[in-house]
Amino acid sequence: MLLFFLGSMSWLLAQGNAEALRRTLEGTTAAAMAEAKAALIGRAAQDDNRPGSLTCPDTDDDGVANQVGGNCTAYIGRIPWKTLDMADVRDGWGERLWYALSPELRDNPTAQPINPQQALQLSLDGTANYAALIFSSGPPLPGQNGRPSNAVADYLDGVNNDGDFAYVSGPRSPLFNDTVLAITRDDVFRAANMRVLAEIRGPDDNAAGAPSHGLRRFHADNGMFPWADTDQDGDANAGESAGRPPYNSLNLDPATLAWLNANKWPELVSYQRTSANSAIIRIGDKQMTVIPCPSSPCP
Repeated sequence: MLLFFLGSMSWLLAQGNAEALRRTLEGTTAAAMAEAKAALIGRAAQDDNRPGSLTCPDTDDDGVANQVGGNCTAYIGRIPWKTLDMADVRDGWGERLWYALSPELRDNPTAQPINPQQALQLSLDGTANYAALIFSSGPPLPGQNGRPSNAVADYLDGVNNDGDFAYVSGPRSPLFNDTVLAITRDDVFRAANMRVLAEIRGPDDNAAGAPSHGLRRFHADNGMFPWADTDQDGDANAGESAGRPPYNSLNLDPATLAWLNANKWPELVSYQRTSANSAIIRIGDKQMTVIPCPSSPCP
């Protein structure tokens, strides 16, 4: 009886330890994937001339995005952690994360227009319009004997290594242990939309010196916000409160105006002059209320 009891306790302890280990591995993996997702979205929002675009994958495991002439050498590879200026994050099994990119969001002029209306072919579980997917490959399965390597099939399972843009998240089985974290089109453009609205607003509250551009520059020069552009010629129409921002009056940097136009952002931004000292700008469900610069440090 004592032997039975001791054996039972040993079995229960082993099960408990295994469960604790599983939770630790999954927690490490989830944290690494979340960090990679945040880095990719942040990079998309802050891109100099194509907000919403994403870096190419790393296909040779050196941490750097791989491209030729601005086009990705492949649309599946590892997270380019050096390019993203992030830590060399690993999943719970010590493997670097994998990353699939929808080609329509590559950071290249040939992909323009890049904006929230762009249809994306990357799909997960039969649903399209994913911007990117992040994978933890987990421990190797039978047949994945080539690790370490740069071969997708040595890491990702089933249809996830067949070379097309259709991926799956399960079901888990002895032949499938990929973990997938999706980055939707909305994930990317929620951040990119706010970047575009900020450009049109002008300097933020902490900017030094007088406002240099945007609606805040117009207000600083004229003591009021402009009327709206209702005929899409870039100029304000006197007395009109709702329409588009009058871009010709906003002193936007020529380079900024160029990428806004190239990616068809102006037609997506609505503008409402709510008073001489207040306005609202919107892209989809994202909006920004604009008031004049505070007295300091944006006088």
